[in-house]
Amino acid sequence: MNAAQSRPPHSRRLSAYIVLLIAVWTLAMGARLLPQFNTTLRIDGRITTVDDYIADRCGARLGPEAATCLVTAHRKAGTQLRLEQSRSVLIIVAPAVLYSLYLALATLSGTTRRRGSSRIKDTQ
Repeated sequence: MNAAQSRPPHSRRLSAYIVLLIAVWTLAMGARLLPQFNTTLRIDGRITTVDDYIADRCGARLGPEAATCLVTAHRKAGTQLRLEQSRSVLIIVAPAVLYSLYLALATLSGTTRRRGSSRIKDTQ
């Protein structure tokens, strides 16, 4: 008998609703965040694209100073883009990860309780 079979029917129904809610969350947030996944940055609370950020940083510079500025701006934009992408992925998958962690801990707790109760019965 596995953990799903030993739970009462109400618990299994609630679990199905939670999984459905997580699936809807993942689809909705994925549809909202993934179109801008490769180009959007958040700089000082303002949302901008990578190209606009580089243009704002280096638009008025000329000559060797412009080349140095472009290299620095590309590097910083890449770092900021990776940070923003990691936040987006975390927002999308966080409910599924948290629920998986909850299920693992609940299963472990149930297994520990069953072992403890069977040891008590064996000693009586």
